Amino acid sequence: MNCYLRLGANLGDKRKQLRQAIELISLLDGVDLLSVSHFYETAPWGIENQPNFINAAVKIKTDLKPIKLLNAIQGIERKLGRIRNEHWGARTIDIDILIIDDMIIDSKRLQVPHLFMFERDFVMVPLSDIFDVQPELHGDMVIKTDGCLVDFNLKMIACVDKNFGLGFDGDLLFHNDEDMKHFRELTLNNTVIMGRKTFESISKPLENRRNIVLSRSMENVEGIEIAHDLEELYNLLSINENNFVIGGGEIYSQLMPYASEMYLTAINQTKTADTFLINFEECGRFVCISSELHNGFEFRHYSLIASERKK
Repeated sequence: MNCYLRLGANLGDKRKQLRQAIELISLLDGVDLLSVSHFYETAPWGIENQPNFINAAVKIKTDLKPIKLLNAIQGIERKLGRIRNEHWGARTIDIDILIIDDMIIDSKRLQVPHLFMFERDFVMVPLSDIFDVQPELHGDMVIKTDGCLVDFNLKMIACVDKNFGLGFDGDLLFHNDEDMKHFRELTLNNTVIMGRKTFESISKPLENRRNIVLSRSMENVEGIEIAHDLEELYNLLSINENNFVIGGGEIYSQLMPYASEMYLTAINQTKTADTFLINFEECGRFVCISSELHNGFEFRHYSLIASERKK
């Protein structure tokens, strides 16, 4: 089932706490992170004499029962230092379940859809990053701010077969000269982000590109920069660079919720594969804006849905 969450913080390093909370949500068993909004600075609601909040929204897919999901989310809040002293008071992190498909839940611990969500701009504006709709707003202070991986306009680039297979036994499914030329033209003099297995498969840094490897276990290698987690990746990236995510499957899955564009080479064949591209259509973020047909394959360029492109 699809579920939408709202996150907020107004104590401590607010942006870092939101980033940590989103990553912890993505690591929950039975949860797939599909989409992440920008961060927004918002005025406090309920009790005004407190610091401004930073708020965000995420879309997840989960097979957890609603109460189990609530328990898992409150566990993340506790891990990040949430203490429930005052209703609507200041907090290090706050995570609310807003919507779970078409469910209606009215219990002591959980109300879905979330009460008053349609009256709160700090909920509806981040949520509109994920829904392709413009909400009716009430004039509250909601200002887009930095602090999220979506700020870096990550661009996915991949080559897949008819079933969105990426590779088999540690190797790409296809070694197509025209696709390789296309890949080089797009990524040259830009940043490429990859996982350890992808780096080991190419065995050396790609020339004339900034090479970043996202790996928890990898140590220093000449010619590359290493991010051991998403927080380190956030601190390495620059909004002034074109940042291409080039694989493998786990890295695509991890970074797809933050991506703004995708360059997909689709080969009209079916091959044996053990690694697949995440079903990006479930993210509800992308539309195909161009397609170039070639002999047996096509280059597709996807971009964000209309509500994202307006921002």
